[in-house]
Amino acid sequence: MPLDYTQKMYARLMEGVARSHRTYSIIDYVRAHQDDSLPNDFLIIRHDVDGNVNNALAMAKIDARLGIQATYYFRLKPWLFRPQIVHSIADLGHEIGYHYEVLSDAKGDFKRAREIFAANLSKLRRIAPVKTVCMHGRAMSKHHNLDFWKKYSLEEFDLVAEPYLNIDYSDMYYFTDTGLCWDNQRFNLRDIVQSKGNMNIKSTPELLGFINSTANLKGAVLTHTNIWTDNLLVLMFYKLAFWGVNQIKSHRKKRLVRRL
Repeated sequence: MPLDYTQKMYARLMEGVARSHRTYSIIDYVRAHQDDSLPNDFLIIRHDVDGNVNNALAMAKIDARLGIQATYYFRLKPWLFRPQIVHSIADLGHEIGYHYEVLSDAKGDFKRAREIFAANLSKLRRIAPVKTVCMHGRAMSKHHNLDFWKKYSLEEFDLVAEPYLNIDYSDMYYFTDTGLCWDNQRFNLRDIVQSKGNMNIKSTPELLGFINSTANLKGAVLTHTNIWTDNLLVLMFYKLAFWGVNQIKSHRKKRLVRRL
């Protein structure tokens, strides 16, 4: 069996997606939903660029080659922000969005968080239009970045949507590679939505099989672009690192459940 979480495997997954279903970026899905023009069969394709931006560009080229217009959410960290790569991905026809983590950065200070948010959004908009934003989980932070919207509104930043606030996943499947495993509900602390679930799919070939064999499929596929690599040493590092992180997250999740 070929190695999972490589870019070769990602290409196989997207080939199956493009062959079997209509795809939407976040902004195109939101607009189609508002227009009541959604088909009965579609997949929302979203990518969180948490690390290695070169991986994101490689994956964006795969998407574009297959006619998929996806959403790429970028963190605005100095060591990650590469304007030329963002520009190149936008030129391929993809949606560019801001992957904000401002409450974590501001240590819970809402006023400071707003200043960071506005500055970073402005910086990103110098490269490409930005109409949607998505929180970065920062599972090891005590601050939940989605709480930013308890004090502020999307409209004051001329934004249309935040996927965790404005998309109803209850009638969809929700597949995310968080923690380097598709069957990740036991590890997720922040990337959680009310959906039909993920069918306990454990590998990308299993996900591909489900996508290829399911008619009238409504769903969303989220990847974290930094983990999809053909470099075997880097892939092994990620597997070991995420194994450790997942154990910590699992322990924290059990503690949260006990408190409830």
